Amino acid sequence: MTARDEILAHLRTELSRTDDLFRRAKIRHETPTVPSAVTEATGDRLALARQFGAKLEAIHGGFEIAQGPESVPTRVTQLVKRWNSDGDRVLSWAASELHVPDLTPRLEQAGISFYVPDDMHEEECRRSAAHLSVGITGVEAAFAGTGSIALLPGKGRSRAAALLTLYHIAVIPFSCIYPSIEAWMEVARKAGNLDDRVRRGSQLAFVTGPSKSADIELNLTLGVHGPKMVHAVIFDDG
Repeated sequence: MTARDEILAHLRTELSRTDDLFRRAKIRHETPTVPSAVTEATGDRLALARQFGAKLEAIHGGFEIAQGPESVPTRVTQLVKRWNSDGDRVLSWAASELHVPDLTPRLEQAGISFYVPDDMHEEECRRSAAHLSVGITGVEAAFAGTGSIALLPGKGRSRAAALLTLYHIAVIPFSCIYPSIEAWMEVARKAGNLDDRVRRGSQLAFVTGPSKSADIELNLTLGVHGPKMVHAVIFDDG
């Protein structure tokens, strides 16, 4: 029997079979594990701060809990000096929006200057902000359940400081940390200012860690569309 005859004989045998030509794969049905859409955290202010930091680290961010507001300027200065390869100028929110009253003057004493853009629609503002590596912001709220922060851009609170720079330093007091987004909204609703807080800025933004993408061969890359590092400096504001 030639090779041709052997192949044809094999095909005839297979075609004469009455069972399925193609074996059906054995499908294993399992209940998918889906995380809850609402992630809650519990505990006192320090416990919430630690849970927030742990969640942020899990999504490739960083955090530290300062001893108090008086130690925040020193630590922020150290971070800026480490990351700012373009000099000692940072893109920042206005001093009144940074939760620590003496943060700006303390950093200026260390030779760090602040650029607070007035209107990013202006070409000069965009050009001045484009080359700055480090951004410093406060937050509207932070959520221990997910490691996310809420930002309400507006006058003196440019979104560019959190979205344009390679490194984003978020200054977060304990009083701004909530178990979840729902808890924050409930507090604001009871205070009667939820609508004002949400609508006063040009955009309510929720930031969860650094910018991430795995579009290319499923390789996770940080800093593709925004900061490659989000670092929270958390402190007890009493």
